[in-house]
Amino acid sequence: MVIALYGNIIDKEHKADMELLFSELDKRDAEILVYAPFYEFLTQLLGFAPKVRATYSNADEVKHTANFMLSIGGDGTFLESVSFVEDSCVPVVGINFGRLGFLAHISSNDISGAIHQLFNKLYTVENRSVLELKTQDNSLMKFPFAMNDFTLQKKGTAMITINTYIDNDFLCTYWSDGLIISTPTGSTAYSLSVGGPILSPTTNAFVISPIAPHNLTVRPLVIPDGSTIKLEATTRDSEILMSLDSRSVAVGSSLTASITKAKFCVGVVNLKGNNYFKTLRNKLMWGADSRNSTS
Repeated sequence: MVIALYGNIIDKEHKADMELLFSELDKRDAEILVYAPFYEFLTQLLGFAPKVRATYSNADEVKHTANFMLSIGGDGTFLESVSFVEDSCVPVVGINFGRLGFLAHISSNDISGAIHQLFNKLYTVENRSVLELKTQDNSLMKFPFAMNDFTLQKKGTAMITINTYIDNDFLCTYWSDGLIISTPTGSTAYSLSVGGPILSPTTNAFVISPIAPHNLTVRPLVIPDGSTIKLEATTRDSEILMSLDSRSVAVGSSLTASITKAKFCVGVVNLKGNNYFKTLRNKLMWGADSRNSTS
């Protein structure tokens, strides 16, 4: 089995966890590909030189080779790893060396059990929808897709004016600090923090959530994910900030963009005994009450 590992900087306290992870993979004769900057971090700053088949720097070196992608870190790292599997359907396993961890929900304390389940096929793969962005200049983003959300935000002090259309029908004009278009996966991320609803991850829907809207009557809106969302954004400042997950770029004072559902999904690995609703309860203390004793 070929396993690709993606990570960034992790705390030195996790050195023993990384040694255990590589040991578990080596015992099973796994062929390991490691993201080149992460391998450099492990060897030079963590003082650990694991045995690997090769390092990689781009998606082409991973997506036609690996059986699984292991993301080492938090949810931000998980989202970054998706850009290396692209549309290949290589399932992603999130091992949480970060904090909250909705996507990277496997604890670093459970590494041995997780690898055992992975190699013994004691898991399911949940397909998560992805957003696709198109703009006047499609070169703005090398990988114009997002698993969590697409966001327009003000970069200066002036509000953004965003004319919004759903399947060419005018919805409204948002006067706000920005706008979030979220997948069900991203409904527990930035969208949630501005009052958006939580959607089950396989729901066929998008969420449109304004950021600090100047209209008090404006609320988050759920629409079918078969829709095309068109945005016409302008600001009195010189730039608008546009983001796809953790990747951001500053554009000019106006932008026209369309968002649709991508033609591919990202496979999220759930080990036996784990599911989205269990993660929801654990991470958000959902329904935390002494009467809710079922784990």
